[in-house]
Parts: sequence; C-alpha cells; structure tokens
Amino acid sequence: MLFFCGKIYKKPLFKPKNIQVIDKFAPMIYNSFIDIILLIKEMNFFELKEKTKELPYFETKELRLILGENFSATTLVNLKNWMKKGHLIMLRRGLYVLSDWKNKVDVMVFAAKLYQPSYVSLEMALNFYGIIPEAVFTVTSVSTRKTKEFRTPLGNFSYQKIKAEAFGGFETKIQDGISFNVALPEKAVVDFLYLNRGALNGEREQFAGYRFNEDFKFDSKKLLDFAKDFQHKKVLFLTQNFIKYYVTQ
Repeated sequence: MLFFCGKIYKKPLFKPKNIQVIDKFAPMIYNSFIDIILLIKEMNFFELKEKTKELPYFETKELRLILGENFSATTLVNLKNWMKKGHLIMLRRGLYVLSDWKNKVDVMVFAAKLYQPSYVSLEMALNFYGIIPEAVFTVTSVSTRKTKEFRTPLGNFSYQKIKAEAFGGFETKIQDGISFNVALPEKAVVDFLYLNRGALNGEREQFAGYRFNEDFKFDSKKLLDFAKDFQHKKVLFLTQNFIKYYVTQ
C-alpha cells in the first residue's frame, strides 16, 4: 500500500517487470556516476598540470601561490589521490614532481630543490664532466647543512656537509628549461679530496685507482684557490699532488 498526495494506492505504481528492469540498470547508472566523478578529478589534475607546466616540481607552499583561492583542503586530498594514480611523485614531504618528467630530464635537476642550499658535486659532477668513467647511481651533492640522504622513486640523493667558507665554486645550468646547480670541474675535484682526505695519501698510485681523466684540461689556479678556501693543510697537500699528476704544465 502506497500513499501519494492524499490518495492511497493499493497497487504498486510499477509492474514487477519494470522494477526488475530498473534494478538491472542501477549498477550501470552508479558506475557511470563514478566515472563522471573520476573524470572531473582528472580534469582538475590536467588543470594543475597546465598551471605548473613551467615548473615540473613544486612545493605545497608554491602550489598555494599558483592556485590562489582555488587552493583548499580538497587540493591536499587530490594530491594524495594523484600520487596513488601515478600522476605525481613525492620526493620528500611537501615536494612533488610531475610523473611525466621522470624520464625527460636528468635527476640532477631535482637535487638542489630537494635539499637547500646545495649543489651537485663529488662523483656525480666528476662523471658529468667525464673526469671519472664509472657510472654513478646516487646523485651526490654538498651542502652547508648536516649530511643527509634521500631515497626517492626517482633515485637516491646524498648530501655531504662542507664548511660554509668553502661553499661555492658552482654554476647554474639549464636543462629543458629547468635550472640546477653543479660544481665547476675543479671544485668537484677539491670537494672530493676534502671529503675523502682521511683515506687519501696523495700518492699517484692511489689517485690512479680512481681513473681520473688525464686528458681533462684542469685550471691549476682554480684548483689551488678552491683548496685554500677549506683552510686545511691536508686538502692543500692533496690538491698540489693532484695538480702535479693531472694538470698539463
């Protein structure tokens, strides 16, 4: 028995077969609704992608500035959802990278953003310039902050602490419109000598084990100037021996 508009109906408004038809299509209607919701979310991501196309990585605080009033608690929820769907990669808390950029650029471009202040140096920079032949699978950098490592979906990043007085000797390079800091060849060498000074003895045979490129054109003055910045006798000694073995007079 049904009651509509003051009238009592003893019979159902729909025949059973009609009800069966509605029940049959109910899951389809529900699924279509879900698809629409997911589509809307996809459109929101593409909107975000458009707004950040000049910046393949961004921090939450930067996203607030980009989206302005459109940034809300829902945005943070969407970030998590987009990560689950593989649209975004989180390098560290609050720092995201668009997945499309994963194989487009060298992972070095993300190093300075991941941990600041820093610049790529040591083995990664030496390999970048062709000074050592071995492949390097960890992005090595130096920083004035404490030594730290990050393991991310893009790779591993290592940061070694050096004294503030010696922090310098790098330049900014650009790859696909993204700027990143990398040590000059001579500074990468001196940084390496400083951070490995305990294990190095300055002998030619030991240096040869690292397979430094003997044909690379080093600037001896830059090597000495960078070594002096560390104000460390052992570093200056190692640098002078490196010049003796590898710099063409």
